[in-house]
Amino acid sequence: MAFYEASGRTNYFLTFGEGRPILLLHGISNSGRAWGPQIPALVAAGYQVIVPDHAGHGASEQLSVPFGVADIADDSEQLLAALGIGKLDIVGLSLGGMVALELALRYPDRFGRIVVANSFPRTTSPEFKVMAEGWATTFESHHGPVTRFEQNWPSLVSPAFQNSPEGMRTYQVWHGIAATSDGASLANVARGITGFDALERIADLIMPALLIAGSEDRMSPPSYSRMMAQRISEGTYVEIAGAAHISNVDSSDAFNTHMLTFLHDNKAI
Repeated sequence: MAFYEASGRTNYFLTFGEGRPILLLHGISNSGRAWGPQIPALVAAGYQVIVPDHAGHGASEQLSVPFGVADIADDSEQLLAALGIGKLDIVGLSLGGMVALELALRYPDRFGRIVVANSFPRTTSPEFKVMAEGWATTFESHHGPVTRFEQNWPSLVSPAFQNSPEGMRTYQVWHGIAATSDGASLANVARGITGFDALERIADLIMPALLIAGSEDRMSPPSYSRMMAQRISEGTYVEIAGAAHISNVDSSDAFNTHMLTFLHDNKAI
């Protein structure tokens, strides 16, 4: 089954492989397809990989009201309940990283290991709110999701990846996803996520946590991930040289190596 019900809405997801469950959470205006470089590696390593599209994204139902990090976490809980999942690990990038933090803070005994990449400890700052409102305004414009994608592609992935064959294929696929996205839904997410603040709570995390940054990430600078890792008792920080904001895609080999080494070195609970 590729759909589940969440608070009266229908969301889309896929699962791959068998073994210990691991939940992959994507960034804003993207979809579960962004985890394509990680799925085969995790399946080969013996995981059951769960890949949802957030509400208002991809093949999940559209949104008519603002929808924040806590709301996406609520949806994720309902997906795990529908699948009968108990203990698991979690990987999130950007917005997905914030959702991963929220879930791990809610249920510290449920999530054994957490990987947070290119993300943010909070979104309540005036600077983030201005940035998010800019996203929302663009999303609401004519062909807004495509406009934002074309504007942001150069900062999302490294120049080397953009010019590679895989980069060109990824651009075509993601451009098509943007062309079929609902701008109003994405605007509701952009406005909804500005109330997230885990800056002080991060120190409460008790599980092993890997914080991944890209050296060329201008949206979520490496200093954010480094600071979060320092505040977590079992936090580990790694920086991928040459990677931009979507480090799992433009530097997938390095990302996978760091992720799988971390999972291997930290015994699953």
